[in-house]
Amino acid sequence: MTDLPSTIPAGQPRWRLPRTALQPRARFVLAAFALMGFAIGLSQNAAPAVVQDQIRDLGTTVDVLGYSIMSYSLGVVVGAPLILVGLGRVGRRPLMVWLTVAFAAMSVATVFAPTAEALIAIRFVAGLPHGALFGIASFVAMTVLGRERRGQGVAIIMLGLTFSLIVGVPAMQWLSNAADWRVAYGVVALLTIVAAVAVWAFTPDVPGNKETSTKKELRSMRSVPLWTALIAITVGFSGLGAVFSYIVPLLEVGNGMSSTAVTWVLVMWGVAMSVGAYVGGRLTDRSHLGAGRLGLVLISISLFGIGIGGSTPFVTVPMLFLLGMSSQIYSQSAQVHLMDTLHGSPSLGSALSHAALNAASALGAGIGALIIGAGLSYQTPAWAALIFTSIAFVIALVGPGYRRVRTVKELDT
Repeated sequence: MTDLPSTIPAGQPRWRLPRTALQPRARFVLAAFALMGFAIGLSQNAAPAVVQDQIRDLGTTVDVLGYSIMSYSLGVVVGAPLILVGLGRVGRRPLMVWLTVAFAAMSVATVFAPTAEALIAIRFVAGLPHGALFGIASFVAMTVLGRERRGQGVAIIMLGLTFSLIVGVPAMQWLSNAADWRVAYGVVALLTIVAAVAVWAFTPDVPGNKETSTKKELRSMRSVPLWTALIAITVGFSGLGAVFSYIVPLLEVGNGMSSTAVTWVLVMWGVAMSVGAYVGGRLTDRSHLGAGRLGLVLISISLFGIGIGGSTPFVTVPMLFLLGMSSQIYSQSAQVHLMDTLHGSPSLGSALSHAALNAASALGAGIGALIIGAGLSYQTPAWAALIFTSIAFVIALVGPGYRRVRTVKELDT
């Protein structure tokens, strides 16, 4: 990694930025983004870990709380394109700072949600900055590392999110059981405030695209390869939402595991996603299409395994590990593919990938809520997700934009 030169024009007041942002170091920039990813990942992924305690506190049911998970994902879907299309000319640094502050405020609001209905509304608003933050961070990371290492840049940011699954989510589940789910989300709120300070301190002053406009950005979103990619991501990633949204009841009710054992499975899940993020970043830099297809095949195998033997811990646990790892492999490749598809606006491309990933989570969580609400088992949503993943694999083989992709050299010219 190399240090970035200051982008502040000569004569412009420098007191508005901290020295760490005026003279940025790549390792600190990426560390701040990883911390941001950790805080966001903790806020989003803690929901399935505390759902049993929320049921008791809010006097609701698991399928209703599934809609709170779904509403967060829908917030990401709405917020990512809305923010980056409407604010494409705004400097990347101030936009990231204000979005992180907004996310921290919504984390605080989550702590004080009085009812399940209020929680659903708050989680929707909390999801609005998510995709835009990751999209901007991915673009700045690509600026730091260079286009040829953009997969590793995305992977470093996503490692913060996956690390939250190793340490944070199991800790949230333990804290929720020992104290209260609101106390657990209070810790999340504190970490998001720390993340906001880190983003303020280390994000370099990368300017927005002064030549863009809302009309121009919307025109770039009319391409067939773009929408083909978005559909592939949405249906291909739905298996993660369908299974992970209900992972605690799947393990406790469907497999008869204790809460302590579930905590260790959540740790294992986080390790699996971290391994997938690392491997996915490496494979994506070699061939993002190949990495994406491999990820979809492995996702299909894991969903099939859960559907067949998801009531037996000896089958469920290895299949969950495979699902977490393969989902991250697919996630890295999907983000890079969209950044290449919208190479004139890579921030928007990365943000749209997060919108599609969360549309997939909403789709999976919604399907799961309907299936579980109908009285079927917690492993049944895996079968519905397997159908969608198979569709995504076909698209990734023959769909527009997947048969011929420009190389890094071609994109730079």
